Amino acid sequence: MNPALPLASPEAALAGEKVTELRRRLEVLELVLGESTDPIFNILEDGTYRYVNQAFSGPFGRSPEEVVGRQIWDLFSAEEAEKRMRVVRQAIATKEAIVFDVRVPTAAGDTFYITSVKPILDTTGKVSSVVCISKNITERKREEQERMALLQHLQLAHHQVHSLSGLLPVCAHCRKIREGDGSWTQLEVFIQARSQAEFTHGVCPDCAREHFPESL
Repeated sequence: MNPALPLASPEAALAGEKVTELRRRLEVLELVLGESTDPIFNILEDGTYRYVNQAFSGPFGRSPEEVVGRQIWDLFSAEEAEKRMRVVRQAIATKEAIVFDVRVPTAAGDTFYITSVKPILDTTGKVSSVVCISKNITERKREEQERMALLQHLQLAHHQVHSLSGLLPVCAHCRKIREGDGSWTQLEVFIQARSQAEFTHGVCPDCAREHFPESL
């Protein structure tokens, strides 16, 4: 007969339960981070990615495994990478969280995010890395750009309207308008240069009776 297996001590059983619970929590955490629609990544002071989720790596056409271990310069241009690293270094130096807007150029066009950069401290109180979470604000940015374009259009229209206000010196004979420099400009040309109006010409009934009576 095989000798009886020794019974596990209560301490060993408790330790096993803790390991099982830790593994379960890690699995849940990995699932939540991996399925998040918000890009999440952990980056070291030298610009090396220690963790990225699919939402971060996907726009670059890569899997998370293809990005982890690479540096930020492998994904972004030198200018864009340095812009992001300045924020990372600032967060590490100050040990304070930073929130800023970033632009991510992709094959489908520019995507805009608001990104929070949170320093991670080790047991000695030193910053070991930063974790970044981004929120897609592309639609909001486009709406802001549309509002700015509309505002500029309204301001231009307002300026054009006001440019025709006030006293306009008009020749009583030829109807030309005197410019600020003293020159005289045809009425139609003057108005077209200061508004979106366009002119077409015809003959009013009074002029028709006076100048072209034979056509009546």
